[in-house]
Amino acid sequence: MRKWSSSLTTFVGVLGMLFMATGSAFAQGTGGTNITTSPVSADLTGKPGSTVSTTLQVENNEPNPVTIDVQLETFKAYGTSGQAQIYSAPANADYIKWVHFSQTSFVAQPNIWVPVTMIINLPSYASLGYYYAVVFKPQVSTISTNDRSIIKAGNAILVLLDAQTADAKPQLRLSSFIATKKLYEYLPVNFSVNIKNTGNIYLPPTGDIFISKDRSFKSNVATIPINAGGGNVLPSSSRTFNITWSNGFPVFQPKTINGQKIVDKKGSPTQQLQWNFSNANQFRFGKYYAKLVMAYNNGSMEVPVVATLSFWVIPWKILTILTIVLILMVIGLYTSGHRIADRTYRKLAITRKERNK
Repeated sequence: MRKWSSSLTTFVGVLGMLFMATGSAFAQGTGGTNITTSPVSADLTGKPGSTVSTTLQVENNEPNPVTIDVQLETFKAYGTSGQAQIYSAPANADYIKWVHFSQTSFVAQPNIWVPVTMIINLPSYASLGYYYAVVFKPQVSTISTNDRSIIKAGNAILVLLDAQTADAKPQLRLSSFIATKKLYEYLPVNFSVNIKNTGNIYLPPTGDIFISKDRSFKSNVATIPINAGGGNVLPSSSRTFNITWSNGFPVFQPKTINGQKIVDKKGSPTQQLQWNFSNANQFRFGKYYAKLVMAYNNGSMEVPVVATLSFWVIPWKILTILTIVLILMVIGLYTSGHRIADRTYRKLAITRKERNK
């Protein structure tokens, strides 16, 4: 019988976790066991030779006590969407030995947060960035299916450590800034910003997209942050940030039923047009310009990165209806005026005849 290793199933179980976001992570366990962990990720900094620590928390959402083991892994960027690939550290990765936990196995009572302190003792030779994945694994039975056994995975909290040294080279490069379409009927307008880390330490890009009706951007229609969640870009990797401009009238919004988003056959959210007439003053029409102003700190100064693009918003269905209505009104006015003029002319003609008798 073919079996998957625990490291592989851990990879499968936590592959989809984002490595910089706010809130808490949640995983539904096989056999009904589930836990909540917080935070999703943590950024730590420390000088070589110092000690740093952070408190991680886990909550058992089951009605019965559950034994949870703490396991330390590492991670790297997976794709460009901000996901993390978690895997076992190489045997020669001594940075794993720098880490200690206040407890590595404990019984979590129902609906009670359990704190676990993570302590990292940095040696004098520590340098640049280190990437830890703290996996909380509930102890449950292995589930057997046909030709394989699957070991239940757990929740992971991602911890990024910057061992601040002089050889750090923070550097980001803007690979692309695009609007997903050149022409939109209604908002939202979707932007895609791809950033590559060409340095040797992780960085969170900061900045905004400014929307304006004029190329000079003397007056802005909207300002949208590109990285509101503080997401990092790891060295030698790229990350795509998807930004949406949606304050308009009318606007497409995800269709929901009882608070749940409705998806199509491909798993994409379905959209429906919302007419909130309190936002009627935000009717969008014409050519717009978008300017990306991004910055990162290279260790000595803020480095700006600027890019611009243009796009159109033309609600052609509304315009078509208005045009048809206008044409019908003009035809109606013309016809009515012609009839009135014809009747007036006839009355005048009759009056002249009567006078000439």
